[in-house]
Amino acid sequence: MTQQTDTLIVGGGVIGCALAYELAKAGVKTIVIDKDALGSQSTRAGAGMLGAQVEMDAPGPLYDLGIRSRALFAGWREELLDLSGIDIELQTAGICRVAVDEADRLALLERAKWQQAAGQRAEWLEEDQFRKEVGGQLQSQYGALYLPDDHQVRNPQLLHALVHSAMHYGADFREATAMTGFLMANGAVQGVMTLNGPIRADRVVIASGAWTGLLTDSLSLNIPVFPVKGQAFFLDTFAAPNPYTIFTHGCYILPKRNGQIYVGATEEHAGFDRRPNLGSLAKLSSQAVALMPSLGSLPFAQTIAGLRPGSPDGLPFLGPVPGIGGLYIASGHFRNGVLLAPITAQVMTDVLTGRETSVHLEPFAAGRMLQSAAAT
Repeated sequence: MTQQTDTLIVGGGVIGCALAYELAKAGVKTIVIDKDALGSQSTRAGAGMLGAQVEMDAPGPLYDLGIRSRALFAGWREELLDLSGIDIELQTAGICRVAVDEADRLALLERAKWQQAAGQRAEWLEEDQFRKEVGGQLQSQYGALYLPDDHQVRNPQLLHALVHSAMHYGADFREATAMTGFLMANGAVQGVMTLNGPIRADRVVIASGAWTGLLTDSLSLNIPVFPVKGQAFFLDTFAAPNPYTIFTHGCYILPKRNGQIYVGATEEHAGFDRRPNLGSLAKLSSQAVALMPSLGSLPFAQTIAGLRPGSPDGLPFLGPVPGIGGLYIASGHFRNGVLLAPITAQVMTDVLTGRETSVHLEPFAAGRMLQSAAAT
């Protein structure tokens, strides 16, 4: 039996579920499909950092987008808690970006200057100030940049809250429903074929993360979203060493409210292989213990790995696909899917409902790489 909906979202990670929530709240009939379980890919493996400042090396459209999205989380938390009863565990102690050498120190001091000039809080802590603030467990000789407005959430809680809240407004979620192709008519997408049958839709949004390029290949599109493997692990602890997220080159440490500590994460170009491996986890463990020696005595709770959706210029793809009616993209968020979920959902809802967007989307246009490829 053919099914019909206003908008079909392919991909049930944090981006797809956030968009489903905002669309359903706006009264749009929405179905989300995922080939596996909801949130089982990069959302499950991610740290949950809202690093609008710590993740950005320079000002630009991604920085601006991140700042705007981070500001939406406090309101989101209250909305989602009211609708679903699930707390996304927004923690607001801030993030400390620890310098590893003198060059890193100078670069972070420059980052503090331009972020302060942009109106954001960024405080430099010399070594003695840093140790006084976070305790003596951390090894630091070059100081740290403290970003009090960069926060964190717990990914599984966020995903579950989005799904339950979207369902409250009538969204439909289908797990174990793999897309096998597009339904086309007169050069426009009119739905997708799945292993469970066809689903027709006025609009189809590809929000399938690292798998985006594979799904769009059948339309002879070259949307360059590629997998970047990230490995991490959880440690069990009865009391977190401190409330802050600690971030440095190649390693970050996040205390979670469920009594665990998230330690992540590698960046590897390994295709679609999602299996953890000993060498990468051993290197990550060594970095974590060098930064915070007290972690060395804590037991492993779980190792995890996922595939981030990278893009050549580091920017996500947001909006319609040129030349193919009914097809839209919301993918390529790389390390910042959770951070950018609220603003992505908001602006994509604007696009899909014909409202004026609150964000200038040209830097994120889905056709920017297609145009570049055509020019070459």
